[in-house]
Amino acid sequence: MSFKVDYTTLTATDASNRFISLTGTPLLVDNVAVDTISGTAQEVNGDFKLDGTIIRWDSTSYGLYDQLASGDKLRVIFDRS
Repeated sequence: MSFKVDYTTLTATDASNRFISLTGTPLLVDNVAVDTISGTAQEVNGDFKLDGTIIRWDSTSYGLYDQLASGDKLRVIFDRS
């Protein structure tokens, strides 16, 4: 396993678009961990969706839809073996 950790501070554009790009491609969709810094852990396909290398929360069906704003920090951990 080769774990990658991405730290991202959301820009106004990220918050408006409701998605961010990862720096690599996760090996398994279900093995992606997303945490909001000073917040809680998030659940794939509940709070956000992984679409290739894109973490998105652009649907009202995702728990993060109205929860993130510019300046919020995310930590994304994934296996890129």
